[in-house]
Amino acid sequence: MKKRTGILIFTIILSILLTGAYIGFSYFKRLPRKELPKSNEELGIVPEGKIDKEIYNIALFGLDARNPDVSSRSDSIIVASVNRKAKNIKITSFMRDLYIPIPGHGENRINAAYAIDGAKLAVKTINQNFNLDIRDYITVNFEGLEKLVDAIGGVEIYVKKAEIPVLNKYLSELNKLQGNTVADIKKEGLQILNGRQAVAYSRIRYVGNGDYERTERQRRVLNQIYIKIKAQGMSKLPETISKVFPYVETSLSNTQILTLVTDIMGFNLTELEEYRIPVDKTFTPKKIKGMAVLVPDIPKNKELLHKFIYEK
Repeated sequence: MKKRTGILIFTIILSILLTGAYIGFSYFKRLPRKELPKSNEELGIVPEGKIDKEIYNIALFGLDARNPDVSSRSDSIIVASVNRKAKNIKITSFMRDLYIPIPGHGENRINAAYAIDGAKLAVKTINQNFNLDIRDYITVNFEGLEKLVDAIGGVEIYVKKAEIPVLNKYLSELNKLQGNTVADIKKEGLQILNGRQAVAYSRIRYVGNGDYERTERQRRVLNQIYIKIKAQGMSKLPETISKVFPYVETSLSNTQILTLVTDIMGFNLTELEEYRIPVDKTFTPKKIKGMAVLVPDIPKNKELLHKFIYEK
């Protein structure tokens, strides 16, 4: 896989962590916490061969839920692999239509695991199917993205003509959920999108190359967030990132966060290596129980994923 600029969810999370470290230890106390089980069995960790202890895998989930008390399927599923020895980070996206066994619940789309039993089952599902050793997670609600984009004054995005009706459809849905109205996009071209428009743009799926192009749109929004935050400077970061804190949940302790941030601050993060599961030519598109799904060759995907994460 070629190197690309990092993913939307990862950058939002990284911004939060780095800002918290800048402000001070007590800043992290605002983060909602939910611990995961400690035992390998409960987490679905059954190592087959040596796992590199220098590599720390953590699950990142993006939720498209308006109400945090309502169960939601994870809209984005990412595993970030932090290599302390090589001083790099590799990011693997799991397509949400991936059709795999959910421990104790039969086969389903991978994103159903979060709706069934939250991060605990979602982490166990990834570990058990792909032989990983994930013990921690961070979840961000996409409403936090809206707040973040508004806090930085919007993002500059080129909206294509074909994207406008779908973007406005999603925008209308978001307006109803929020109880107030944000204006539709009227024309194609380069323009400043506010928070809700940027979320609607990031959700576009049925224009172009489906979920693949949807991921590209998310990366465009990410790039603009990065540019705006960098231009604002450190003095405004606390105010900006604090608006996102209510929409974040994690299993990490303050000490774990600070250790992770300390490691990351010593890395060269100009580019992040990105991978996608299922890998091309290792899955079959099918319709099962009325759902359009991707049925993967799990052993092959597991092999390729381990090669990507653990190769020297």
